[in-house]
Amino acid sequence: MKRLLLPFILLLLCGCSQEVSPVSALALDRTEDGYRLTAELVRQDSLDEPAAPSYLSAAGRDLPALLRGIENLLPGELYLSHAQVLLLSEEVAQDSILALADYLCQHNDVRLSLRVAVVREGAADELMKASGEVFALSELLDRSASAGTLPDMPLYRTAEALHADGTAILPALRVDAFGQTAPAGTAVFARERLSCFLDGSEIGGGSHA
Repeated sequence: MKRLLLPFILLLLCGCSQEVSPVSALALDRTEDGYRLTAELVRQDSLDEPAAPSYLSAAGRDLPALLRGIENLLPGELYLSHAQVLLLSEEVAQDSILALADYLCQHNDVRLSLRVAVVREGAADELMKASGEVFALSELLDRSASAGTLPDMPLYRTAEALHADGTAILPALRVDAFGQTAPAGTAVFARERLSCFLDGSEIGGGSHA
């Protein structure tokens, strides 16, 4: 993932570090009157320091308003093209996610390979912060997809599945007893909404939770 930081290191060297705020992950949670979006931003102040995450949150009623809220907190442009993970809380996933998937697919700055995952038994932003390192979530999901222990469902594939018949399977994550982010089975969607979870070491294995 270090190669992804090169453009931003170059920006730092040319004195443009305040103009772009690269995002590595997003987390969407429900609130009493809408949603809360939390962005994990990449921070690297010099070539000698490792990249570190920082977090900003905004509240709103839809994703465009949430993204504007995040950008309003920044000194410059919100840069989404390096975002690799979108986390959805269980409460968010229980609503239809088709409009959300379509909006992201049509957003010029969002990569279609963005991985979408559902967070079990907790807030999506809390799990994102528990991961601790920039790109840690995307590396976990990549490894799990390669091993077959979690579904390989990037954004474009999620949108295609939902448009086909409203069903989809997404990876599920949780914070374990040791405070670490861990795979937590499969989130099953029917009629564009979270229907149930399947537990097990293989996709489709185990029983309903």
